[in-house]
Amino acid sequence: MYCYKEKPEKLKTEHVIDPEGDKKLGLYLSLGAVGLAAVLVGIGCIFVPIAKLYDVGGVGSFVLRAALIIVMAAVYYCVHELMHSLVLKRLTGDTAKIIFENYHARCVSDTVFTLKGYIIYCFAPVVIIGTVLLILNIVLPDRFFWQVYIIQIINIAGAAGEFYAAYRLIKEGKELAVLDDGEKLTYWT
Repeated sequence: MYCYKEKPEKLKTEHVIDPEGDKKLGLYLSLGAVGLAAVLVGIGCIFVPIAKLYDVGGVGSFVLRAALIIVMAAVYYCVHELMHSLVLKRLTGDTAKIIFENYHARCVSDTVFTLKGYIIYCFAPVVIIGTVLLILNIVLPDRFFWQVYIIQIINIAGAAGEFYAAYRLIKEGKELAVLDDGEKLTYWT
């Protein structure tokens, strides 16, 4: 079972994870994402020196490469939210709305998940997109490594909030119900 028709009555204690409302948590998650990105850059440098990103043969080529990365990041962002919506539909039959506001998108649904359902919903885009990007990094020539790997860094480091939420939920070790509205996560134990 991946979701409930409604929140079970026996689950009464409400907990909220709200990085927007809790500025300290938001700061910690941002710092965690930056730290994770730094580690990932270091790992990437083991495979292909970062100098390859800048080795493009002129300013015009560098600007073109930078523009390509920005476009790829925007496409990634949209695909990520679309995948949340598709996974939700596949798991529960419910539909979700994707809302674009204040330079970010979020997938919004009234679905109340089980822990297993939420973990699948939460991490499916990261895992699927991450696998595709890993394959691209393996098969494409080294000169394209950093363009693809930067999107991988965004994919993994951008999931810092999901990693934190999953940690908190799994740590509960109890039956719980989870509602993720795209801005904050509410769960009941």
